[in-house]
Amino acid sequence: MKALSIRQPWAWAICHGKDIENRSRGTRYRGLLAIHASKSPPYARDLDDPLVLMTIAEHGLDDPSSAQGAIVAVATLTGCHNEATEEPRASCSPWAQRDACHWQLANVRPLPEPVPCKGMLGLWRLPEDVEKAVRAQLGEDENHDR
Repeated sequence: MKALSIRQPWAWAICHGKDIENRSRGTRYRGLLAIHASKSPPYARDLDDPLVLMTIAEHGLDDPSSAQGAIVAVATLTGCHNEATEEPRASCSPWAQRDACHWQLANVRPLPEPVPCKGMLGLWRLPEDVEKAVRAQLGEDENHDR
């Protein structure tokens, strides 16, 4: 299973409805994607983002920076496009940033318990023991969709 490290509160937001991950580069990868909450501390401006604040209000007092250095969810990466170069330039989601590559996420399944894991830059493959622990929480065989 591939994984992507994402700074909080954005990893948390994906668990609660964020359907676009904004990146500087696109990807051709499609399929299962483990969402890794990086150990990097959140930027204060991100904790004050209007969409993050709205999501916190909708979902209660959940701390958006609590889980760090762990896999927090699994999603399906269904597509990727660059809003700056494609027509029409209408936003595909409230979470989409202008002039960014939009990684489209669907079927997000937050994990009941975050699985500790060291992250990496870019797309990376989960270590076997971490993938096994993640799939166990999802109720899947660890060889499914490798």
